[in-house]
Amino acid sequence: KNKSVKAGVWGLTDEHTIPIYNIEKNTLVKRQVIASDVFSLYEWADHMLFVSNNGAASIVWREALLMAAFGEKYPELTQEEADTYFKETPKKELTDLSNDVVNLPLRELGITSDEWRLGSFFTRGANTYVGDKGGSIGSPQGLMKFLVQLEQGKVVDEASSLEMKRLMYMTDRRIRYAQSPALKEAAVYFKSGSLYKCDRSNGEACGKYMGNVTNFMNSVIIVEHPDNCRYMVVLMTNVLRKNSASDHMYLAGNIDKIIRK
Repeated sequence: KNKSVKAGVWGLTDEHTIPIYNIEKNTLVKRQVIASDVFSLYEWADHMLFVSNNGAASIVWREALLMAAFGEKYPELTQEEADTYFKETPKKELTDLSNDVVNLPLRELGITSDEWRLGSFFTRGANTYVGDKGGSIGSPQGLMKFLVQLEQGKVVDEASSLEMKRLMYMTDRRIRYAQSPALKEAAVYFKSGSLYKCDRSNGEACGKYMGNVTNFMNSVIIVEHPDNCRYMVVLMTNVLRKNSASDHMYLAGNIDKIIRK
């Protein structure tokens, strides 16, 4: 929370906006990340989860990479030293280390590379320094293994697991699966994401969240009702040519009904 870092090119090109709150003027502005933005590392993590900002995700990954490279020297690391490290270190070395940083901890949790792996940064600016390796894949099974161990306090340790869970609670607003009226009174720890692809050559209508080639919508959710009914769901759908947000919402209500029976 005391380490502040600058976005640079790593944070650029994502369309998701971040909230900029001015305490003195009591104003809130939502805009895209710019290269000169400086936030604490915890704020960047919040932007990554709270509003799904890809630039923030790349910055959090960049800092994890620097932590691995500099160890105990990281807290005092200056912007200039970090910039020099990325300019002078061979791209292959940076690529290998960045890949290990995000994937090896998953292997230690018993999540295989076919169940969940990350092979490339989320923004083009990062590719100036770090290459892609091994491809990316996510599966409901891999994510469920992660959630179960998060609940058990095994993702790094109990304190880290709890902090990750806290961050999952602070999403911008309840959307898609989490919007179900059945979950209104429940504590909901939630993250959703989508990946869609369009082919307009045949004249078919296609757009954002309405892909006609692929239209993945994914959700991970921990539900905690006031009466102590608790459960976790990991969901991946591929409903073509329509925004499946309402399908997820209705599915949430039906799953809740079945579990509560």
